[in-house]
Amino acid sequence: MNDLSSADANIQTIMLEVISEGISGGVLVYDKNDLILFASQQLLGLLPVPKSFLAPGTRLRDFLGAAYDGGGRFSADGSGSRRMLGREDWIADQIAMLWKERADTLERRGTDRWLSFSKRRLPSGYGVCVVRDVSDHKKREEQWRADMERVQITEEVLDNLPFPVTVKDRNFTFVAVNKAACRFLDLPFDAVLGRKGSDIHPPELEERLDGINRRLFEAGEPLQLPERVIRPDGSEVIIIANKYRIGKPGRYYIVTAMEDITALVETDGEDGRIVSRLSPAGLVSSTLGRHERRPRNEAETAGDRIAGRKVLVVSGDKQVETEALSLLEGLSLDTSSVSSIEELELFLQLADDSGICVDLVAVDAAMDVQCLEIARRYGIATLTIDGARLGQELVPQIARVFTARAPAADASVREAWQIAPADLRSKASELSDIDILVAEDNEVNQIVFSQILEGLGYRYAIAADGEEAVRLWSERSPRLVLMDVTLPKLSGFEASARIRALETIDNSIPIIGVLPQAFDRDRDECFASGMNDVILKPISPEALQAVFQIYLDMPPRQSYA
Repeated sequence: MNDLSSADANIQTIMLEVISEGISGGVLVYDKNDLILFASQQLLGLLPVPKSFLAPGTRLRDFLGAAYDGGGRFSADGSGSRRMLGREDWIADQIAMLWKERADTLERRGTDRWLSFSKRRLPSGYGVCVVRDVSDHKKREEQWRADMERVQITEEVLDNLPFPVTVKDRNFTFVAVNKAACRFLDLPFDAVLGRKGSDIHPPELEERLDGINRRLFEAGEPLQLPERVIRPDGSEVIIIANKYRIGKPGRYYIVTAMEDITALVETDGEDGRIVSRLSPAGLVSSTLGRHERRPRNEAETAGDRIAGRKVLVVSGDKQVETEALSLLEGLSLDTSSVSSIEELELFLQLADDSGICVDLVAVDAAMDVQCLEIARRYGIATLTIDGARLGQELVPQIARVFTARAPAADASVREAWQIAPADLRSKASELSDIDILVAEDNEVNQIVFSQILEGLGYRYAIAADGEEAVRLWSERSPRLVLMDVTLPKLSGFEASARIRALETIDNSIPIIGVLPQAFDRDRDECFASGMNDVILKPISPEALQAVFQIYLDMPPRQSYA
């Protein structure tokens, strides 16, 4: 009997796998005790869940917990908006959804991936959840919606143009016409659309236009035709008919746009000639040429010389700091920031010890004047910035500072700067095991992380790009990863997703995204790529300590001497 029961179970499993393949989706079957009875292998490609959690007998709570740990931390609420939940709340929310008699949800994973979840609870108490990747369908739906919007906008524009526009297909049938054209022809839309010119124009006019349209279809060269037209109401107008061939081979169309120039010309009474009512004296002259070069401002003339310079911004005002960094990065400057006298002193001391030359310290006028004195003590040029006038004054001020400095110092500055990252990484690489892996490509920020982590007593390693971050994660087994999202080679999102794909439940670690700005789309992409949380730059010891208290349940392995 046991052998027969086992055979039946194997047949059922095979049949469910076949069904899963047939519907191109993952199938999850669970009982009324919330234990998994069957989970198809397709789920592995749809959800960030290790294979061991698909085994029959696994609790739904454990399965959902693994999905959450792999990046599934969002849930759609009834209003269609999305909210971020804690782990236990998210699991409870999902289990409640699975107990509903019928539930259909759509979840967005990453920037261009959508999953549909169809959940059914049967009268017997058994539940079934079918997961499908509907990304292609959603993309087509969004493309269709965008196309419809473009069509509606185009129709609205055409209908509101003051001059007549008509479109004919290869059979010379009207397929589009705007309101001005209907007024010009003195016909309603339905009397024009779908009709040929022979249904509307007199035979002699249509014969002439037919020959013109055929030549246009063959040659494709735009035509401009001056016409004297007697409209159906008997009024006479002078028009310029501009005719174009648009489209692709096999799908050409003829567009005719008519301009009424009656007000600009008059008919000579003797021989009927058309003459212009405009005189040269009545024409307004304008020059659109771009031959004259405008004088370059100070920032442009100094552009080649200031790119790559190291500028430190000192401001306790987050808005001033963000605006200043944005303006400086627009000049291709290498920037960082601190928010207090203590952070400034610490930063410059570390930079000096590491042989890094900071070119300029820009101090918010609202900060203590002691900030200027500290920078000058290290022999660094200083600049006072006014938070209320950053947009007007900062760029010219920066240009003047670097234009006035001697270029001879540039080479030594760059040479000294490039030594620091290797020194930092070599010091960290002396250790066999680490607590923290920092993925950061900005040399100044590498120093900040190093100083803070050393002060807190954590062992660490620094990766300068996404590929190195994945490699050091596999080699050094850190307890936590601080992942900058704007890394070269592999972005922080890509590196996080690759780590999650490689790890097992036994070596799953917290990954904390480090964002330059608090944009919702960046936060969403962090969680979609498998990150557990995010923090914002500039980094402070307090911010890192708060993260470590949440995600690390052990003290540092060893403090630096």
